[in-house]
Amino acid sequence: MDKIANKKAKLGYVYLIEGIIVGVWMIYLFKFYSFYQEAYFYIDKRLSLFIQMLSFLNNNWEETFIYFILAFLLMTVTLFLSCFLYLTKKRALTQNKSIFLIFCFNLLCCLALLVNVCFFIFLVLLILAGSLIYIIFTLVNLSVDKEQFDYVEGEIIDVKGPFTSEKEAQTAVKAFLGKWQEEKIILGEEVYLDKDNKYYVDFYIEAINK
Repeated sequence: MDKIANKKAKLGYVYLIEGIIVGVWMIYLFKFYSFYQEAYFYIDKRLSLFIQMLSFLNNNWEETFIYFILAFLLMTVTLFLSCFLYLTKKRALTQNKSIFLIFCFNLLCCLALLVNVCFFIFLVLLILAGSLIYIIFTLVNLSVDKEQFDYVEGEIIDVKGPFTSEKEAQTAVKAFLGKWQEEKIILGEEVYLDKDNKYYVDFYIEAINK
């Protein structure tokens, strides 16, 4: 029951965060395209797209610059959460259609900014946001790998105790090993009776699978 409740709570947080992002995107797109349609009305449509973009920016630089900054922030947050969900909750995305639809909608919101005369700048911002997210996740993975390979075989990583009985110590062993998530690192344990007549458990690195 507790596991089911925890899963529902986590999905609830996902719905809440994604719902907020969807709401912010809707407000942003409505505001931007309302501004864009009014400003673009005065641009000479006979000009090339590049000249139209320069003219649009020249006439509305301050407002457009703010929209560019907001777009970059929204793209970065959206891509970050999308990548995070994909990497951590692949199963939930395939099983829960509503989460998958929200996930797709977030990505479509980024692409919705490419259907205007400033599409080239928005495309550059999207690439920059994607590059930033890629760098962040790469650095996180490198940090995790570094922590894993900082261990050496035979190194004691934790000591549990004191326990009044060997049975209590064995229960602690099962609990600790049940929470261990590093698949590349195999743990060993040693239960022993110390000088104070209390039981302790040493957890050490038995092997590292590289």
